[in-house]
Amino acid sequence: MPTTLTVPHPKYLLNLKGLDPVTAAPYACSGVTTYSALKKVESVFHTPIVIFGAGGLGLMALSLLKAMGGKGAIVVDIDAKKEKREAAEAADALATVDGKAPDALEQLAKKAGGPIRAVIDLVGNAQTTQLGFDCLTKGGKLVIVGLFGGGAPWALPLIPIKAITIQGSYVGNLRETQELLDLVRTRKIAPIPVTTLPLSKANEALVNLQKGKLVGRAVLTP
Repeated sequence: MPTTLTVPHPKYLLNLKGLDPVTAAPYACSGVTTYSALKKVESVFHTPIVIFGAGGLGLMALSLLKAMGGKGAIVVDIDAKKEKREAAEAADALATVDGKAPDALEQLAKKAGGPIRAVIDLVGNAQTTQLGFDCLTKGGKLVIVGLFGGGAPWALPLIPIKAITIQGSYVGNLRETQELLDLVRTRKIAPIPVTTLPLSKANEALVNLQKGKLVGRAVLTP
């Protein structure tokens, strides 16, 4: 039987205006989440930014950053098989870094080729936020999106000494979603990798996600 959703008011509905529902679906989740985070560092798009996480959010962020006029991003991920970092490179990342490498901080500095003014952490654990904080230049901004968990690892005096801004970003709002869809439509943004699965395989999709086997996003279809 067809699946029906009821919303309280038409204002919560957005017209896709010709966009494919399957490739557009992630824009209402990872799309608006990363778009909202990127808007928070838009003032430094003329320099490379650093993005932690090369999953669905990270690949989406790379695609949107390019469409928004950004110079590009260095992507950090700990994927042992390198598949996610390779996907980020295929999505036009300026460079990638293994977050577990003992010289990860030095690699970031070298590959950035100059001061790092913005970090978007799509993972959000003690290790990623520490590395993100450490790689920022004075006056830089760390935007935390991921909800992995843990405690803040920074030495508090370093926050005023480095004049760092630490800001949270949680999903986005309806206005930003509309802006995003307009951007996708006008800039003809290449969709991120999407695996389609029938609703009956929802549990399989969650298991693959838990095991880190998904590249990009999984979309359940009727």
